Amino acid sequence: MQEIISDFWKMLSSFQIPDLVLSAAAVVILDLFAIAIILAARRESRLCQKRWLKVSAGLELRRRSEQKEYHYLLEADEILLGRHSSADLQLKDPSVSRYHAVMTVTGGVWTITDLNSRSGTFVNDQKVKQKRLAAGDCIRLGSSKLYLVRRPVSEQDEE
Repeated sequence: MQEIISDFWKMLSSFQIPDLVLSAAAVVILDLFAIAIILAARRESRLCQKRWLKVSAGLELRRRSEQKEYHYLLEADEILLGRHSSADLQLKDPSVSRYHAVMTVTGGVWTITDLNSRSGTFVNDQKVKQKRLAAGDCIRLGSSKLYLVRRPVSEQDEE
């Protein structure tokens, strides 16, 4: 590769092109390569998002409070639910254990597992130790209710 570049440089030098023009041409070529890399990375990012939407079954968690509704995108294979600040989905509710439950996804199927919480984990008002989840399920941790719903499809998701 180094020999090719060296030969190319010798050939360009033989044309007696001013150094300033050669430098400008080199900058333009580097800029074009940078733009190509940025576009490829953006395309790859979109493809990864599409793949993840398929893996995650396009679901999200929603929680309603007195003031507003919260949306939690499920963007990891494993999501820790609890009161502790290190939880992926932190619920500031004293009836929720610090590490209350964990949600995992495998092949587009979400599962919730109770982590020996004090108040238990409930899915559709049934206490569970571990349960497969589906769109429309209501998850109760302490006095906090979360709803597993399909993500609205945006224009960007469809691209």
